Parts: sequence; structure tokens; C-alpha cells
Amino acid sequence: MQKSGQPYIENSLTKKDAPAQYEPQSKFTPLQLIPPINDNFRHLKGLKASRSQNNSKVKIKKVKQKFPSLMDFDEMQTQDDELEFNAYNVKPFDSVAPQTFRNIYKKIDTILQKKTLYQNQKMSLFSSVAESSKSEKLMPRTLGLIRPNTNNNKVLDASNFCMGDKYAKVLCSGVKLTLDYYEQVNLKNNNLTSRSSECLNQLIPTKLKGLNLQGNSLGQGGQEFVKALNTRYGQLQYLNLENNKFNDDGCRQLFKMLQENTIMQKLNLSHNLITDKSMPEFNALLQKNATLSEIYLHWNRIHQIGGQYIIAALFINYNVKVLDLSFNSLGIRYKDDAQSPQKNRLPYQTWPDYFSSKNCNLMHLDLSNNQFNQSQSEAIAKSLEDNHTIFGFHFSGNIHSSIDHLGFLNITKQTVEQKDVILKKNEEYQSEIIGALQIPRIDGLKQIQRQSQFYNEVCWICDGWVECTFLWQPNHLDIKREPLFIHLSHERYAPIKMELMDDEQRERSPMSRKSNSYKIWYVQRMVPSKQPIRFFFSSPLLKQAQVSSQYDIVDWPKAEQNKKVLFYMINEKHLTFRRPRQCNQIMLPSKQQFDELHYEPSVHCKPRIKDYGGILDLIIDDTIDENIDQADNFFKECHRDSDQEFSDCFEWDWNNSQLTKLIKEQDQLIQVKQYLHRIYRDLVSAYRHYSAYSPSGDIWSISLNVFTDIFQSSFVDNKSYLLKDLDISFRQTTSKYINQTRTSTSHALLRHQFIEILVRMSMDKYCKQPLLMTPIEALQKVYEVDGLQKKIESVQESQTWRDVYYWSMECNRVIQNNSSVLRQLYQECVQMRSLNYFTNKTFASPQSFKELFNRAGLINDVNAERNVLIAFALSVPLVLDEINQDRQIQMSYQEFVEALARVAEKYGQNKAVISSEQLALKLQHIIGQLQEYYQIVDENKIIIPIMRQSKKQTNFLQENVTKLLYEIDGSPINAPQIYEYDFVE
Repeated sequence: MQKSGQPYIENSLTKKDAPAQYEPQSKFTPLQLIPPINDNFRHLKGLKASRSQNNSKVKIKKVKQKFPSLMDFDEMQTQDDELEFNAYNVKPFDSVAPQTFRNIYKKIDTILQKKTLYQNQKMSLFSSVAESSKSEKLMPRTLGLIRPNTNNNKVLDASNFCMGDKYAKVLCSGVKLTLDYYEQVNLKNNNLTSRSSECLNQLIPTKLKGLNLQGNSLGQGGQEFVKALNTRYGQLQYLNLENNKFNDDGCRQLFKMLQENTIMQKLNLSHNLITDKSMPEFNALLQKNATLSEIYLHWNRIHQIGGQYIIAALFINYNVKVLDLSFNSLGIRYKDDAQSPQKNRLPYQTWPDYFSSKNCNLMHLDLSNNQFNQSQSEAIAKSLEDNHTIFGFHFSGNIHSSIDHLGFLNITKQTVEQKDVILKKNEEYQSEIIGALQIPRIDGLKQIQRQSQFYNEVCWICDGWVECTFLWQPNHLDIKREPLFIHLSHERYAPIKMELMDDEQRERSPMSRKSNSYKIWYVQRMVPSKQPIRFFFSSPLLKQAQVSSQYDIVDWPKAEQNKKVLFYMINEKHLTFRRPRQCNQIMLPSKQQFDELHYEPSVHCKPRIKDYGGILDLIIDDTIDENIDQADNFFKECHRDSDQEFSDCFEWDWNNSQLTKLIKEQDQLIQVKQYLHRIYRDLVSAYRHYSAYSPSGDIWSISLNVFTDIFQSSFVDNKSYLLKDLDISFRQTTSKYINQTRTSTSHALLRHQFIEILVRMSMDKYCKQPLLMTPIEALQKVYEVDGLQKKIESVQESQTWRDVYYWSMECNRVIQNNSSVLRQLYQECVQMRSLNYFTNKTFASPQSFKELFNRAGLINDVNAERNVLIAFALSVPLVLDEINQDRQIQMSYQEFVEALARVAEKYGQNKAVISSEQLALKLQHIIGQLQEYYQIVDENKIIIPIMRQSKKQTNFLQENVTKLLYEIDGSPINAPQIYEYDFVE
């Protein structure tokens, strides 16, 4: 009898109406199939302890009859449940994943039978894969899903398994349980067809960022796969559909879908069946899409018409940085013009038009093997000369061409015999490379591995070139004579001009900051990484080559020993001298020089920058000795500013200033005087420069407006010193002048007043409350801290300019060969002098010197009137008393020639003169301009020289040097005709 209040449960396997609260529980509840019948469950309510063992055996026997695969039921059931339960916690990239899959596959029949009994039973990843293999009647095999000990758990690499459509379903059955793991899926070379599209679209993760389907056959009937891309893969950034037999129909649909996409960055459609028919849609894609940065269309069937669609879109699209169009037919015009861009109202544009335009934003472009002919290739090479944005360019396989270390495309015309030789040399290359699939191709801005001996081109990106700064820091025994050149082994030791480093560049360079050298020359070049670079330095004027102690010094290789330095001359002569016995050597490691995230270069070097560096016959001549003190030296009669002159002028300015009354304490007065004496040379140079901006009458002086514009930033801080304070200090200084002479003025600063006002303003700024500095402390703070020193030293001292640039053999040669012309020009200038100067002396005044250029039309936008007056002021010698004397406005012949050189230095768009030979070129040009206007005939029949282009082209002197000479003023058409000159004995 049943007790009251206690439910009855029949101990039978077929009983299903027992209350749920009394069902037995175990730790494997999700996998529990049949309640175990043993002593462990006798504690449950409703089960009596007096059950007989025979009843249990009967029930076990019934279970075995219904499920023959179950062996020892009460022992094996717990083990199977535990195995499946542990599989839930095993991830596909754990080390125990392969063994777990083997154990699950062995028990798959038992697991499937349990699943049949309980329909809601969940299965693990391994059970799902095993079940799918069983249902498809496939043997288990490696699919890339289970990858123990992998380094990147977010990438599913199932490439090169040739799984086919059936095994793809097996793979997808496991992927759908691990959607949260992966961001990139690689299914390359797996024989997938359009029948796998539905499976892939449903099971590939929706948060996928990269999908590689290369080497499959999804293109034939794969439109359904393309449709799902826009809806399901909302985060997809990289799509690789290379070699999928996609035709124009599928590509059109893909291009239309990607027009509104704002995520996709990289698209690869290489090795497909794309023709010109789908190029209008591709043109619309590039015009509307703003995120695509890399596009690969290698090995398709795009002809010249399709290329015009691409070019028209690139003029508008600024985001595409990498484009691969290799192995197409862009140089051939297809017979069918139905898809002509002109019929779709697009302008006719070519690749040269794009390269030479400012809209070219590509960084890496591959146009190799596109059947461009000779004329097309030459036009492309010419247009690339002015392009400095494409850092990597490929053009092999069209005609015989080469790309040098600077990025220039060199096209050479080959005869039949030469072509046969080239083909014979490439037999080894053609035998090793079978098909285009093995040819290394560009990959974004990454370095790739390729055998450089098979490629007659240099790519800074693919070859992994790095930027290197070469420095020449001479000691007391090293060469210091400009111009200086460096010779690099990878550039066949061609001379490369080095530039003088300024103070700002020295601060940025770690090596130059440690140097004690007064002058440092530098040059930045792109060099190959991971290979030794040999180099040395030379000075052609001294005919001397040398190595640097700052770099490693090694012996020459045997093949390069006993060779000479070679310079090509403008007059078709050669300058040669012996190399150093040893050479410098460096080896740079590989380093990423381009930002792949933002597609920006991290180097200062630009591709295809022309080298105008060569040595000219105007500069080098064996008949002229190095010694500047020779009989025909023009500069031997020129005046040199001495330290004694500056000391005398300082004493005069100090005595005539009001500083002795302004500073009361004697100790402070002495300290200020010593400090001003130390910087007086720089102060005078700045005064002479700025006083020519707006002189007052016949005297050099600095007006209030000029002084405010230049020195306002060093004094006015709108706190302790205001702009009105500067005006008060200026009026206090200029209100007291010495004598009422015709040259004195009370409206501008004279030389001694310029020294005075700097001290006065420093004291007004820092010697009052609340700072209360001493006069010397205030002057030092303004000069060294507040930026006054940079303003003063920005003007080069007159004598330093003469020593570095002007007093040289190059300028001496120009002056001597044009002496007759210069004499007549000086007489013209003297005759223009005003009649107000009642003197018998022969000299040129500032007004007459300015009028000389004004009448010739040489005072214009590229040569301001201020430059002419500054040249005059800096050329005359230093005068002790500028108030009562007129020597500072009286210019002799030697000073007149120097003033011409100073005007020539600042003449033109490029006002930077970094070497004496460039100054000589500009001086020759300005003399020729004046001679042409005033119709001066050279009495010695010396014709003005020309810098003719050498017939032997080199990397450092490829262009006509007349371009360097006559583009100075930006008007080469108006330049006079120039011929080669003869030397006069």
C-alpha cells in the first residue's frame, strides 16, 4: 500500500507520467538519457530501499535489446556523458583539441543515438563536425578548423585543403559554433563552387574583417554570394576573389554593390575574366567609393579602353594608393569601340596625363606586361620625371626599359641584334618562372622577396630600401673646400652633391649634435637594406678623395681596386683623380619606411628628384692654381673688414650713445659694455642689412615700422612690455642726435642708436617691478632667451659671405672674363649719379645703382628694390662716423662688382646659394642681362659663356644646365642667347 502524501513512481523505463520534481538528477543533466538505476538514487523520495536487484537487471536487459551499441550501461553511460560535457570547454585552438575530436568520433554513434532520444540535446563543435561527416558519408580529414597551439586565435586558416563543396559543409557545421572566435577566414585553393555560396553566406561570421577565397570557382553562377556580401558582411575590410573565374556579369554586380560600401579597403580580383565591358561600373565605383585603398586587377583582359575608364576615375579618386594592373593589355586598343569612354561623355585621358597632373595620389603602381609600344613608353617615362608621389613603379615586360635608383624610367631603343642578346640572357629567368602565378607581385606597401638579378628595375617599396643621412664632418686634416661630393657603390660611384647643414638641421641630427666641426655637409639618399654600401667623399676643386673617420673603414674589393674618380664636364672633358686607398662601409637593417595604416611615407627623400650637381668647365681649369693670391686675382685689391675696424667703430658708437647716462652703476655699465662688444659684429651686420629697407635720405637708418616688424616678437609680450612701450623707447632714443647735419635724422635709428635701444628696451622690460633684474641680466635674457639672438644672427656677416662664397676661383673666373663689360657697366652707373654730389671723385651712389637695374627691367617680382639697396649697403666698407661722412654711400669699382654678386645671389625664384659655383652662375647671368640691355660690346671679344649639356649622360648631370641658369628668374624665354667663350691669354 502506498503511504498517504507520497507519490508512487513505477520503476519502469517506459513510464513517462512521473512528476518532474522527482526525476533523478546528475551532474551531466544536459546529456542525461536514461535515469540510472542503482543504489546511488535510493535516497530519492518515492523510491523504496527494498527494491530487488533482479528488477534492475531486467530493465538493463531491455535497454540493451533496444540500444545494442550500449555495452555495460551503468558503467559506460557516465563516461560518455563526461566526454561530451568536457568537449564543450575545449576550444579548437587548444592543445587537447585533436585528441578530443578523436575520442568524440569514436563514440559518435552513441552520441547520435542519445541525440535521437532527446531532440533538444546540444552538441559540441567536435560532435557537430563528426555528425556532418557521417551524414555526408565522408571520412574525417584535416580542414583547418582544429588548429592546436596556434599563435593567432582570430584567424581561421583553412587554405590549400582542396576540400570541395561537401567538405565545405562539414567545415561550416563547425564554424557556426565558433562565430565569436574569428575575424579573418582563409579558404584559399579549396575547389569551392557556386554551390557553396549559400553555405558560406550563412555560416561565415557576420563580424568578419578579412575573407580570402582565392583559387576557387565561385565566379560561375556565384551572383548569390555577391548579393550576400553587402547584407551579411558589414564589417568586411579585405576581400580576395582572385582566380575565381569571375566574369563581367558577376563583377558588375560586385562593383555596384561596393559603390555605397564604407568599410571595404582592399579588393583583389586578379586572375579572372574581367574585360572592358565592366569598366564603366568600375569607373563609377572609384568615383563614389571613399574607402578602397588597394585594388588588384592582375592578369585580366582589360585593354586600352578599359584603362581610360580607370584613368578617368583616378583623376577624381584620392583614396586609392596601391593599384596592380599588370598582365593586361592596356597598350592595345580593342577592335570593339562600343564601350568607348568618349561615348559615355568621359574625356580622353592617358597615363602620361595622369602622371603629370596634381591629382596623382598613387604610391605603388604596377603596369608591367601591358604591351605598351615605344612611343607610349617614352611618353610615360617623360611624364614620370615630374611625378614625386609614386614611390614604387613597375614597367617590366613592355619594351626594353629600366628603373634606376632614383625612380626614373629609362627607355632604350634596341636593335634586332640587341634584342636577341637580351632574350638569350633571360632564358634562365624564363625557364625558372612557369606562368605568371610564380612572379612576385606587389602587396600594398610591404617588402616582398624577389630575385633582383631577373629585374632591371628598382622599387623602394618592394626591395625594402631605407633612408640614410650621410654626413661629412671634417677635422683639421680633412677637405673643406666646396663643392663636396659623396660616391655610393649602389649608384656606381657617381658624384652626389652634398649640402651645408644649418643650425636647425644640426639640432635634429643626433650625430651632428655630438660633432665639434664648425661646418657639416650632409645628403639624404635611399639605399638598399641588408647589404653593404661602400662610399667615399671627394672635392673636385682640390682633386682629392677621402674617407670619413665617423664610419667603418674597409679595404676595396679586388674588382674595384686601382680605379679613379670620374667627373663628366660640360665641355665634354673628363676630370679624373685617384680614389682613396680604402673606403667607408655601412650596412643598414630592414625597416618599414611607409605607413601601411595611413598610406604615408615616413621618409624625406622623394622619387625622381633630378641631380644638377656636376662640375662645370666654368669652375674647373687646370691652368688656374689653387692659391687665390695670384697675379690675375681680382680680389687682391678688395677691402677686408678687420677686427680693429669693428673695435674702433664700437668705441665711437659707445661714446655717442646715452648708455653711460642710462646705467648708473659703474660695475653694471662695464659688464654691459663687455657684452655688447662681444656681439657687436653681429649687431652691426644686422643693422647694415635692415637699414637698407627704408633709408632716410642719404643715410642708412632703420625706421619705426621696420624696427617694429622685425623686433616686436623679441620684446612685446603684452604683459611686462606692450607695443606702446616699444614706441616710447624708440622716440626716446631717436629724439637726441648729435649734430644738425644733412645726413642726420630724428625719425629713424642710426647705428649707435640701434645699440642703445636694445639695451634701453631690455631694461624697460625686466629692470622694473616685479622682476628687478640688473641691466646685464635683462640684456642677456632678451638676447639669448627671448629670441633676439636668432633675429640678429639670421643675417650673415659681410666678411663671412665673402670668404665662403664670393672670394673663390669660380667668381674670379667670371669677373676676369667679363672685366671689360663690368667696367662699362660701372661707368654707366657713375653717369646716372645725381648732380647733388659736388665732388671730383668717381663713385656710384645708392640711387644710381638702383637706377641701373630699374632701367634694365631687373627690378620686378623676383628681384625687389630692397635687395638692390641691401647689396649696396653690405658691399661698402665699414665707416667710423656715418653721421658726418659720406663714404658709406660712395661705391668704388671693386665694391660695385661685389654688389652685383649680392644682387645675383638674391635674384630669381631660388634665392638659396649653397656653393660658390652657383653664385658664379648667377653672377654670369646677371652680367649677361645688363650687357644685353645696355648694348655693351666686349672690347676683348669675350662672348658670354653657356653651360652646354654633355653628350655623355650621367645620373648627376642629365638635364641642360641652362635650365638651372635661366630658370632663376622664371622667364627662360626672355634670356639672352649665350655661346661658349674663349679664354684670353
